[in-house]
Amino acid sequence: MTAYSKQAILRDGRKVSLRYLGREDFELSLEFYRRQPEEERVYLRRDVTKREVIEERIGEIEAGLATVIVALDGGRIVGDAILFVIDRGWFRKTGEIRLTVDTEFRGQGLGTLLAREIFALAVKKKLVKLEIACMETQVGTMLVLEPFGFVREGVLANFVVDTKGREHDLILLGMRL
Repeated sequence: MTAYSKQAILRDGRKVSLRYLGREDFELSLEFYRRQPEEERVYLRRDVTKREVIEERIGEIEAGLATVIVALDGGRIVGDAILFVIDRGWFRKTGEIRLTVDTEFRGQGLGTLLAREIFALAVKKKLVKLEIACMETQVGTMLVLEPFGFVREGVLANFVVDTKGREHDLILLGMRL
């Protein structure tokens, strides 16, 4: 993976640095997810507060299955964007994205910034379609992505179960690049 580093100024004047996540960021990534409120973590697909799950994620990066862009404020991660490349069978040239922004940094343009960067990466990788799957309650995620051209492509009723055992509709959003 080539080097990547950018600086950005958020709406409130705070500066963040963007770069790829690597193995050296293991503890920072774990701390980022553990810092998020429990009521927000129920929507994440995997329990990224567990060391073994972060290890899996690092393994996906090292295997070339995922690329993670992190936003840092000083020495702490305050947001991440993940691009999973699905390059097999029917899903060739498709990517799945996931975004997480620290609650303290929401409403400052960080989610939009991370989304733009992950879209640029998807174009560079010559993907033709991006998708995202989220629970119906993840309105913020949908609000960040819809202006980029994501459209609702389907709803699977009561399809996913959050970490508290509650069923939710799964919203499927897609976008052609």
